[in-house]
Amino acid sequence: MAITHDSGESQTAGFIRHRMADCSRQLQKSAVFGIERVIRGELADVWEECSLPNWDGYNSLPVTWDSFHFAEQFLRSLPLGTAVPSVGAEPDGQITFDWGRAPRRRLSVSVSADGDLHYAALLGPGRTCGTEPFFGEIPPTILHLIRQVC
Repeated sequence: MAITHDSGESQTAGFIRHRMADCSRQLQKSAVFGIERVIRGELADVWEECSLPNWDGYNSLPVTWDSFHFAEQFLRSLPLGTAVPSVGAEPDGQITFDWGRAPRRRLSVSVSADGDLHYAALLGPGRTCGTEPFFGEIPPTILHLIRQVC
């Protein structure tokens, strides 16, 4: 087993890491997990319908390419088996993802063009909200909220 000098890992470890990433991408594309369906369906529809100013007839801002791109990355970063959210747009130009099975158990995460994730959750009698930066991985706070709601 040869050791590569650029990454500090063996060829076998690199091969396994790449194969696991390939398998993960294939699972994300499967209908069981539904993420690829959401990206090509609902997210694409939101982009098409809301990328022009005043898309709602009430002076809304357009959904920008950056917001769309971060939203797509956000969806692809969800762990396998995560409940699939519904997708929408907000008048401020952000893309929003909503989870919830009951009126008092809901989570909304909005993705800004800057890559910020703004969230608000109802958890029974309690509620919480905040903002987390998105750097390609779902922040633990938001993952925890998704699990609580779903």
